Amino acid sequence: MAVYNGERFIREQLVSFVRQTRLPDELVVSDNASTDRTVEIVREFAARAPFPVRLYINERNLGVSKNFERAIRECSGDIIFPSDCDDVWYPSKLATMEHAIACSPTAAIALCDADLVDETLGSQGVRLWQTFRFSPGPRLRSKMAVGRGFKRSVPTFGNCMAFRATLKPIVLPMPDGDLFERTAHDAFIAWTAVYSGFGGVACIAEPLLAYRQHTDQMTVVEDLCITGRLSRFLAQRKETPWSPFLAAVAERLEEIPDSIRPINLDIRNAVLLHWQARTHLPAAKIKRLLPVTHELLTGRYHRYSSGLRTAIKDLVFVE
Repeated sequence: MAVYNGERFIREQLVSFVRQTRLPDELVVSDNASTDRTVEIVREFAARAPFPVRLYINERNLGVSKNFERAIRECSGDIIFPSDCDDVWYPSKLATMEHAIACSPTAAIALCDADLVDETLGSQGVRLWQTFRFSPGPRLRSKMAVGRGFKRSVPTFGNCMAFRATLKPIVLPMPDGDLFERTAHDAFIAWTAVYSGFGGVACIAEPLLAYRQHTDQMTVVEDLCITGRLSRFLAQRKETPWSPFLAAVAERLEEIPDSIRPINLDIRNAVLLHWQARTHLPAAKIKRLLPVTHELLTGRYHRYSSGLRTAIKDLVFVE
C-alpha cells in the first residue's frame, strides 16, 4: 500500500483487509512523507492486525510511482496486490484473484473489475470496465491469459491488479518523469509484463472492490460518451506516437538481460518492431504511407496499438 495524507479514508481500507476471507500474509505500507495522521493510524492498526504490518516512512515525498516502487520492493510474498489507501476491498478480493492466477499458469497478472463509488461509498451506478467499454468474452479472456489481445483499452488500474513477484526484476525500478510521478506506474507494470513476453492477463469479470472517486485522488475515472471520446481523440491527435510512457516500456523491454528468459520472445520482438516503426515515421506525411501500410498488413497496429484509429492518427495528424 502506498499512502500519502490518507487519514480521511484509510481506516475503511485497512478494515477491509481484515475482513478478507483469505487474510493477507503481510501488509507493506510505504508512506510518502504524510503531514496528517496517516502514519499514526497505520501504527494503531499494526498493533492489532491479525497479520504482519511493516511500515516504511520516506524522508521526503518521492512521487506516486516511486512510493509504490518502495512498497513493491519490500514485499516478500509470491503475489503482490498494489493498494491505494482510499478504496474498500470486498471480502473475496484476495482469494478470488489468487485463485485466478493459480488457475492461469501463463498469466503474469490478474485484473478485476470495480464498482465506482462516491466519497461516502455511495454507488455511482457504473463499473470501471464499463467506462472503458471493456467487456471481454471467453475467447478474449483465453487469448489475454497467454499474452495476446492486450490493448490500450484494457483498464490497468493498480488497485484492481495482482501480479507475480517474479516480475519485480522486470518492472523495477520504475521510470522517472512527470508522467510516472502521477499515475502511470500501474499501466507500466501491466504493459511491461505482457509485452516483455513474461505472461498474460487473467481477467476477472467481477467487481472486487469499491473504487472511491473524490476530489483529492490522482486518477479520476470518466465514463465518456461517444462525443466525449471523439473530443479526447481530437485533442490528442497531434501527439507524438512515441510518448514518454511507450518510450519507457520499450526501453525496459530492450534492457531485459538474456539471463531472464521470457515465456514468449516473439511478443517482445514484435512490439519493439512496431513501436520503433511508429517512432521513426518520416516527417513528410506522404512518405509515411509505406511504413504505416506495412504495420497494418502485419497486424501489429491492431495487436499492439489501437488499430486503424492509431494508423490514421500516425498517417494524417501526428506532426
